[in-house]
Amino acid sequence: GAAAAVRSAPARGVAVPDEELVDQDGAPVRLRELAKGRVLAVNFIFTTCTTICSPMTAIFGRLQAELGDALERDVRLVSISLDPATDTPERLKRYAEQFGRRPGWVFLTGSRERVGRVLDALGGRAPIKEQHTPVTLIGREAEGRWTRVDGIAPPARLAEEVRAFLSRGP
Repeated sequence: GAAAAVRSAPARGVAVPDEELVDQDGAPVRLRELAKGRVLAVNFIFTTCTTICSPMTAIFGRLQAELGDALERDVRLVSISLDPATDTPERLKRYAEQFGRRPGWVFLTGSRERVGRVLDALGGRAPIKEQHTPVTLIGREAEGRWTRVDGIAPPARLAEEVRAFLSRGP
């Protein structure tokens, strides 16, 4: 059910690809640049999703408060669209506003090909987007270490995972 156990495990074979996507303001974003010197928390959403996307996005909304000053400076939250054909920057911006997006949290879209390559590199691709599972990836590209959190994890749990990376230093 919805309250299924949340599991964390080291994620193998995850890498931040050197791809350029577009954020909710229509600005180009290079993923490697975003990841440089920071811990990333990544989730996968689409704006017309009627199941897990709203709760997952609301959790990132609350995670912003949990992270406080570390957000933007040391941590970036990244929500990547699973439906880039529908999710234009404008749509993502409206969606992000509903969840109180602050600087340090970006919503990304782009061409189907580019988004596809990013999803493959991060292990976020779902064969049918409506059947994607709730996954949050947390990690630091410089270390090549990632934790995959399966399930709808409460913000405090995600904050704990992020802090584990922060406490190890850059």
